[in-house]
Amino acid sequence: MKNACNKTHSCFFSSIILLPLLVLSGCTTQETEATQSEFPQAGAWSSHYSEAPHIIYTEAGGLILWAEEEDAQMVLKSLRSTGQDLDSLVVRKGGYLPREFTVQLSSNTQQASVYPGVKTIFALSDIEGNFNTLVNLLQQHHIIDHQLNWRFGDGHLVVLGDVFDRGNHVTEMLWLLYRLEQQADQAGGHVHTLLGNHEAMNLRGDIRYIEPKYAEFARLVEAQFGLDYSDLYGDQSELGRWLRSKNVIEKIGDYLFVHAGLSPELARTGLSFDKINLFSKTLFEKEKAQFNATDSLLWGKQGPYWYRGYFEIDEKRWGPQATQSDVDQMLAQHQVETVIVGHTHVIMPEFRYGGRVCAIDVVPPADHIVATPPWKAYGILIKNGLFYLADENGRLKEMLAQAP
Repeated sequence: MKNACNKTHSCFFSSIILLPLLVLSGCTTQETEATQSEFPQAGAWSSHYSEAPHIIYTEAGGLILWAEEEDAQMVLKSLRSTGQDLDSLVVRKGGYLPREFTVQLSSNTQQASVYPGVKTIFALSDIEGNFNTLVNLLQQHHIIDHQLNWRFGDGHLVVLGDVFDRGNHVTEMLWLLYRLEQQADQAGGHVHTLLGNHEAMNLRGDIRYIEPKYAEFARLVEAQFGLDYSDLYGDQSELGRWLRSKNVIEKIGDYLFVHAGLSPELARTGLSFDKINLFSKTLFEKEKAQFNATDSLLWGKQGPYWYRGYFEIDEKRWGPQATQSDVDQMLAQHQVETVIVGHTHVIMPEFRYGGRVCAIDVVPPADHIVATPPWKAYGILIKNGLFYLADENGRLKEMLAQAP
């Protein structure tokens, strides 16, 4: 901010979560109404009835919406900004292992599709709202510290999509990645948050997999402000703008990263990565009836959001499985050695096709539920051309590819 708020280090946002009833003269005006929810139902799993802030921009400034737990109820809170700029906000994660961190807001610039090779890459996928699992994995492998700050230096962190859905801390995870992206850039590193099918579904308004707390939060927002769920991630929201700056496919040196995969059919179109990323993001604002042939390919079973052809699949449902020749030709076409994918579940990260495909979608434990199955979380570390299995306890084990 260019006004007095800046002197107090973003007085507007630093007070949103910690002191929600404080009126900050010259910075904000307080909404007087709070809408109480009937959620959760008796006997339901704990959902930590809080929700991290959402920022929606209007002609008059910004509308900030969040929820807090009061007497085992979700209560919607709000503030309006009358300032020209919004500097920062405090994000509070409730529930088990509560966390609090500050996010500096910044302009959202489009990400590159191709990056030069780097010495060290840590990648994970399909974390699905499991904030504690993500934080533990990153801390155990010295990517962030105990205050959730970047400590990976010039390393690159790749999150291969599906931060959304099936978990109770999606919004907090988005803000954490938003913050780490800035810190990594300042340290000479980079955070690559790629879009998966669940990001795309939410941005398209398809919310069939969201947890009940998000539907309830959206209901409260609609009742009080006439906004629906899609407005929380629309192009007039801060998180929506940030997500729209992300890609579905990126190349880093000799490695290709894409949520579901690059199919032979898509590779044969000759579309560059820039074009795939550009066209894939236009789908957020289109109805399927408006899709052209390229749109249908990108959103369909052979597209980067949904492809499963590197795995043993029901070919009637998902189309043909890729051959070794298909994979080799595709990678040679794009001058990469290995494609790293999520989307299709594996027990732990594994090589396929003689090391040309690395699958890393490991189902994480549901960290908002206490009685979870004993699943383990994994990522991979790529260092000096070698791949390592990175487990939730900080252990590394070199991954060896078998002959195809």
